[in-house]
Amino acid sequence: LPHRLPVSELPSPEATEGGGMRLALGLDQDALEPVWHDFSRTPHLIAVGDTESGKTNLLRLITQGITARYAPEEAKIIAVDYRRTLVDAIPEEYRIGHVISLDNLNETIEGAARAMKTRVPGADISPARMRSCDWWTGPRLFVLVDDYDMVSSNSFQSPFEPLFEHLTLGYEMGLHLVVARSAMGAGRGLSDGLIRRLDEANNPAVLLSCPPTE
Repeated sequence: LPHRLPVSELPSPEATEGGGMRLALGLDQDALEPVWHDFSRTPHLIAVGDTESGKTNLLRLITQGITARYAPEEAKIIAVDYRRTLVDAIPEEYRIGHVISLDNLNETIEGAARAMKTRVPGADISPARMRSCDWWTGPRLFVLVDDYDMVSSNSFQSPFEPLFEHLTLGYEMGLHLVVARSAMGAGRGLSDGLIRRLDEANNPAVLLSCPPTE
């Protein structure tokens, strides 16, 4: 692998069925081919790594992919960003929430959950329509969470709980969560409500630099 890989050398994000997106995250070390994350197949993503290992840069890369793939009316972003490291990364026309405190987080996630409830598919929606996502209108919602360990350690009940029931049909309902957390305590973090549900739904994880004990 090259010591440094500029984002400009990665392929551009690609459109997929039903308004989805496939995004190159890096290079495979054996084939030296792009490693893609397809949000239409696995709607959510977890990233785990040490301090300064690239978690925030990954969120910035995903933000760039969103804004390159979608017009502002097609996708919106909520950033949960207690350290305010993503302030300059998300264009204002895409941003519908920039969360820096627990009170703000609860209000924002509850609002997102209310919006998702209007997209729950009825019994009349066929499997083909499920993939085409044609029974609802509006933008896809990307919730980008940096330093999730800071968020989860400050609340007894997960502030993301209002979204739990919608995670399985994330792609079909236009909901995508990208959660980045510290590698320290990551093993114990698997018992966290949000991380556990994302893992149980077979969403992949990007493992950056991590201690061997984790």
